[in-house]
Amino acid sequence: MKNTIKIVLTLALCCIAFIQQGAAQQKSHIYVGYGVASADDIGNELADIIVTAISGGTVTTANASYSGVIFAGYRTYVTPKLEVGGTVIYEHASRDVFVNGKADGSVSTDSYGLLAELKYNYINRSRFRLHSGIGAGMAHSSVSADNEDHDINEDETNSFAYQVDAIGATFGDRFSLSVNLGFGYKGVVNAGLAYGF
Repeated sequence: MKNTIKIVLTLALCCIAFIQQGAAQQKSHIYVGYGVASADDIGNELADIIVTAISGGTVTTANASYSGVIFAGYRTYVTPKLEVGGTVIYEHASRDVFVNGKADGSVSTDSYGLLAELKYNYINRSRFRLHSGIGAGMAHSSVSADNEDHDINEDETNSFAYQVDAIGATFGDRFSLSVNLGFGYKGVVNAGLAYGF
C-alpha cells in the first residue's frame, strides 16, 4: 500500500511539473502556413471581369488556377499579449486568355512579399490564444504573358502588401495550429503550424 501511495504521489508531482512547464509561454515562434482567397486572387478576378466588360465580351479568361498563399515567418513576444515579427509570402496564379472565343495565350503571375507583423492576443493561455493581427510590407510580382505566336511579354511590379487578420485562434503550446479570418496577401482564410522556443 505504501508503494502504491509513493507511486501515485510521484506521478502526481511529475504531472504538476509538466503542467507548470507547459503553462510557461514560449517567447518566440517560427511558423509556416497556407492561405486562400488572397487580395491578389480577388484583384485578378475583378480585373478579368472589368476587361471582359470593357471589351464587350471580346476578351475573356478561363481555366484560372491559384496556388494559394504559402508563407513562413518568425514572431516574438514584446509584452505578455503583443507579438511582433515578419512573414515571407509566395503565390502563383495563371489563366488562359481568349479573344473572340479563340485561345490567344496565357498569363501567369508569381508574387513574393515581405511583411512586418503585429499580433495582439486577447486571450493568452498556454494552450489557447484568441487574437487579431496586422501586417504591412512590400510585394514583388512578375507577370508573364504568352500569346499564340509564342511572343512572351514580361512585366515586373512592386506594390504595397498587407494583411489584416480580424480574428484568429491558436491551439497548442510548443507546437501549435492557428486559423485566421481576415483579408490581404495571406488570404481571407489562412492557417499555420508553429514551433515555439
